[in-house]
Formats: sequence, structure tokens, C-alpha cells
Amino acid sequence: MTDHLPSSSAVVAPGGEAVASHAGHDDPMSHVPPPSLWPLLVTAGLTVIPFGVLSLLGTLKGFGPLGDPTFGIFLIFGGLLVFIYCLMGWGHQIISEKVISHDASAQQRDLQLFLLLFLCGELMAFAAVFAFFYVRHAGDPNFGPPHAEGFHFGGPLVAYATFILLSSSVTCEFAHHALIHHRPVLAKVLYALTIVLGVAFLGFQGFEWGELINRGFTPLGLNNEHSSFAAVFYVGTGFHGLHVAIGLVMLFMVLARIQTGHFRDERHFSAVAASWYWHFVDIVWVILFITVYVVG
Repeated sequence: MTDHLPSSSAVVAPGGEAVASHAGHDDPMSHVPPPSLWPLLVTAGLTVIPFGVLSLLGTLKGFGPLGDPTFGIFLIFGGLLVFIYCLMGWGHQIISEKVISHDASAQQRDLQLFLLLFLCGELMAFAAVFAFFYVRHAGDPNFGPPHAEGFHFGGPLVAYATFILLSSSVTCEFAHHALIHHRPVLAKVLYALTIVLGVAFLGFQGFEWGELINRGFTPLGLNNEHSSFAAVFYVGTGFHGLHVAIGLVMLFMVLARIQTGHFRDERHFSAVAASWYWHFVDIVWVILFITVYVVG
């Protein structure tokens, strides 16, 4: 009688390295991931959120419960919770499979390639905002903030926020290098400093938003001449602020994993992902700063 291994199990190769064996896949140098519903559930959570936004805005009137703003709030937060929970579950499955991967270095390269493609997709989302801005700016000489007396757009506040965010990129890079060179204490200090600088940047941005809103600088509070610019401003800076908040969560998770001693040898992809993502956020802000505050 021939013994059959489970559909996903780890065996030890002659060299002592853990490899995977699946039913119908006996090659000890291959690893076939098991079927997973996590990607489908993540997509379902993301799909629900736009319907909640449309319902909240009253766009879906006449579609039963979908036209109720209260139900729209439920859809937004429900979809967001499903997305976050399923994304964490998907990540946990990937982490669990890492121990049965036959080639750690190849696995790290694959993950980095996935991250690079993901960032390219994120860049395209921001590119849509930039493209709309430049098309409107080229076609309408009045496209920009109002020039009323006493109204200040940008100024030293934005310059301070930009300096803080760029400084956080430097501390993040040094923190990553400290982690690679097995200096966890220094890495924790620098990651904590990066998080503090990121929170300070969001504080500056929130203060600026409050000042502008109090002065009536909103898409609904301006005349048609400047309302479209206000819409682009809040969409662009708000979308970027959301990415900063996500980056802070990633950095905090890296800091927590350093504290618990999760990073060993060359397996530190989450630190690489957080570092790349944070640098991406900084680069996008530089482009956004030039587009909105300098050109605008």
C-alpha cells in the first residue's frame, strides 16, 4: 500500500530543507499553493464600497435599500471591514506557506515583483488626477485657487509638511538598513521616528484642510470658476493622505514584528514592502506638491 501525503504538507529534503508536496505534484523542488477564497472575498469587499458611496450620495434613488443613505454607510463600513479582514487572512495564508517554499530568495524576488506591479497600479490612479489637472489647467487660464484678499493657498505650512514627509523617507531607509544589518534596536528607534513624522504630516494636512474649509474653499462653497480646482485638490491630497495612513499601519506592523523577533535571516519582505510603499508615498507627494501648489 502506498502512503499519500496530505494536499499541502511539508517534508524534509536530504539537505534538511523544508519543501512541499501536493497530491499529483511529487517534485520536491516545486510548491503549488492550495486553493484559496481570500482573493475572491477581498474583491467582494472592495466591490461593495463604491455602491455604498453612491447610495450615500443619493445617486441610487429608486433602487430600494440601495438608495437609503443610512444603508450606504452600512455598505461602506461593512465592505471596508470585509476587505481588511480578508486581506489579513490572505496575508496570513501567504506567511504560513513561506515555511514550505523550497527557494527563499526566489520567493522574495516574486513578492518584490508583485509589490512593484502593485505600486505601478497605484501610480496610475494618481496619474489620472494629475492628467485631469493639467488638461484643465491648459484649457482654462482661471483654473486655480481663488486670489481673494486674505486667502493664502499653500505657504510655509505646506513647506513644513513636505520637509517632514521627506525626512521620514530618510529615517525609513536607515531603519531598513539597520534591520538588514541585524541592528534591531536602532531599527525600532528609526521606525518609531518615521511613524511620528508621518503622523505629524497628517496633522499638518488636517490643519490645512480645516483652515481652507473655514474660508469656504470647498467644491460646493465656491463659484464655478474655482470649484473644480477645489475638487481636484481635495481628491488628490485626500487620496494621498489615505496612502500615508496605510503606510503608517504597515510601518507599525513592521515595528511590532521586530519587537516580537519575527525577522530572521533574509526573510523580511514586510519591511521591504513598507519601505518601498513609504518611498512611493513621498515621491507622489513631491509630484502632487509641484502640480497643485506650484503650478496651481
